Amino acid sequence: MSTTTTRWDTTSNQDLLKKGALRKIFDDTAREAKVEYPIVFNDLKSTEYKPKDQRIAGLTSSSEIVEGQNIPLQQPLIGLQKEYEWRVFGSGFRITEKMEFFNQFNLSKRLAKSLARVQKETKDTTCAAIFNTMTATDYERQVGFDDLAIASTAHTQLPTSSTYSNYGSAELSVTSLADARYHFAMLEDDRGMWMGSTPTHLVIHPNLYVTAKEILGSEYKPLEQSNTINVLQEMDLKIFEYHRLTGTTCWFMIAKDADYDFNVFTAWEPDFVVKPAPDNTRDSVATSRQMFCNGYGSVKGVYVGKAS
Repeated sequence: MSTTTTRWDTTSNQDLLKKGALRKIFDDTAREAKVEYPIVFNDLKSTEYKPKDQRIAGLTSSSEIVEGQNIPLQQPLIGLQKEYEWRVFGSGFRITEKMEFFNQFNLSKRLAKSLARVQKETKDTTCAAIFNTMTATDYERQVGFDDLAIASTAHTQLPTSSTYSNYGSAELSVTSLADARYHFAMLEDDRGMWMGSTPTHLVIHPNLYVTAKEILGSEYKPLEQSNTINVLQEMDLKIFEYHRLTGTTCWFMIAKDADYDFNVFTAWEPDFVVKPAPDNTRDSVATSRQMFCNGYGSVKGVYVGKAS
């Protein structure tokens, strides 16, 4: 983009260049960046060329033995690896010598701040993309250990003959929230042994905020006239309005504990470099670039109530 007096300031008298011509500049993009991904991702740093995780399963149940019998020996199981692919995002702007000299509103500083915001929000929207396509598999989503979408009724354990579902495909309601709670309560490890988990966040599109508050905030069973206690209150869930979700009925529940495996790795934070334009003008070019990758290995920390 070239920010020049004739190509950019198209006002009739080029008021950006004149003292006293304007009372102020109104720019509603000149705001703080909106960033939400740290709620639903582990925010991690990495200097590895390709961050890689290995899926394994330890030992299973012991066997009863009789006197004189050798104690049976076990081996751990090994599964597929998860390799993350770095992605680089960049943007910038160009300001001509004349615009830099004459403009009265410190345009360079304004655009630098705008570029910093854009970079942060680009990362946030890129991370959110995997939760907007939870039933799809493609390169950009970087699927998990079992090569399946986040939401699936056939996720594989180790050994792969055992499967489980983390997809309810149901509207947000008392019944569907009870199903989600039961999923975490009965969660099994990769050996098929009960491990359980405690959900921490109910993630919703803002369209579902009132419904979520009515269900979880009512002392008695919501949406009916009775004295039945609303036991869902005991879940102590944090309601998180995820504004980057595109599906207005989308909701999911997460257990963000030590085993939660949805990750954002950052190699380069957004930088800011100003240099002369690569030609014979006296223009300046400002650029910013960042490198990160996001994805997941295990999906056991997520129960998808409705994908869109």
